[in-house]
Amino acid sequence: MKILLINPPFTNYGGLEGHGGKAPPLNLGYLAAYVRDKKRHYGSSILDAEVLGMTFEQIEDHIKRDRPDIVGITSSTPAYISAIRISKICKDADPGIKVVMGGIHPSAFPTETAMEDTIDFVVVGEGEITFLELLNAIENRSGYKDIAGIAYKESGRIVRNRPRDLIDNLDMLPFPARDLMPHSLYSPPPTKRVSTFKATSLTSARGCPYNCNFCSAHVIWTRRYRYRSPGNVIDEMQQCITDFDIREFAITDELFTLNKERALAFCEGLLKRRMGVAWVCMSRAGQVDEQLLRLMKQAGCKEISFGLESGDEEVLSKIIHKKNTLEAARQSIRLVKKAGIRTHASYMIGNIGETEETIRKTINFAKELNTDIAAFFIATPLPGTELYEEAVKSGYIRTGVSWNDFSPLSKGKPVMSLPNLSSEDLLRWHRRAIREYYLRPRYILKKIFGLRSKVDFLNIYNGLRLFCRLEQNQ
Repeated sequence: MKILLINPPFTNYGGLEGHGGKAPPLNLGYLAAYVRDKKRHYGSSILDAEVLGMTFEQIEDHIKRDRPDIVGITSSTPAYISAIRISKICKDADPGIKVVMGGIHPSAFPTETAMEDTIDFVVVGEGEITFLELLNAIENRSGYKDIAGIAYKESGRIVRNRPRDLIDNLDMLPFPARDLMPHSLYSPPPTKRVSTFKATSLTSARGCPYNCNFCSAHVIWTRRYRYRSPGNVIDEMQQCITDFDIREFAITDELFTLNKERALAFCEGLLKRRMGVAWVCMSRAGQVDEQLLRLMKQAGCKEISFGLESGDEEVLSKIIHKKNTLEAARQSIRLVKKAGIRTHASYMIGNIGETEETIRKTINFAKELNTDIAAFFIATPLPGTELYEEAVKSGYIRTGVSWNDFSPLSKGKPVMSLPNLSSEDLLRWHRRAIREYYLRPRYILKKIFGLRSKVDFLNIYNGLRLFCRLEQNQ
């Protein structure tokens, strides 16, 4: 049985190229690796149409040449229209192809996705075990009622099976099949490149125990936090070094430092094995201290990113449900700077209930913290989130919106239009936030006098290119 896994093209059709770098589709890498590990005779391949910059015509040609039996398509919300178009291409090429769709958007809307004429199955939530069981059932023609975590059509109606239990031990999963992806094409975003090494993304944990109103991570992983052992993560890094000459890693976990003892053990393991790697991670305000940061710095951590979101305490607590404080953010940024690690902060404007006054506070707070990088986003109500439910209920999603527009940085207008902040207002404030932050003499001088290496020059160059694209887009 021949399996083709596809990452749909997106930036050519809806997203803003460059803002997120070019990250490997690790979810497809995990699926392919797990299937290969358990059923060697299943032939799997990955087509990353996004990083290859493929047109739909090129994707059609590939499918006709490859002649797969099963096509699995991953889909975020912004890529959903592209994913559906690919499913139609598959059925036009060969009606006998079984089309399986998974990812965050189908998991948020499994029934609606399964209703699509060209979709045979939807994998809901964590996919490795579910996908393998589905492949076995298709091969054996044994029926689908006992496969947890899928939705499908049966006799003209949609069937949703019971949810799939989460994997308890993530160390049981083989490392993503990077050999099936064009790994030389991947690169971090301009804001997160920290070396001249070849780079990749890496996931060391799944889930998040917090309840931010805008975050859709729980749609796939739930709010149960599971993490891989430090040794298992380091072994994956070693494989990347040995097989692909990759030495820079973007750890994608929302909360890498949530478990301090695990983070310490990870850093100690890197130092013991003398890995010589550079890496970046994400953390949460209040979850770092001097001891941990000192060891992270020694082990090759070059940048830590914090989702600070707002400079208004009431927005943080009553609207976003961040359960954090501005003072915690100040202390964490101060500690990271003291440790000599680059600081990155993300902010959001235009949440429901926000005003021009609270946006102004956020911009001022960002300038006060003066992190090396400040990323500003317009609030986007992703399906499966509290923000989405509230936006739909209140009628705040603008008329004529497309799923393509649900990107953190879209080519279209913002998804929401609020009573006191129109889509045009949000675009204006977004542009203003970026200009005020990055065109400050204090910031410009800091960057000029901080130039030390080739990567510093590359980051400024690529950052300026992204800044210009944002200006042109708006």
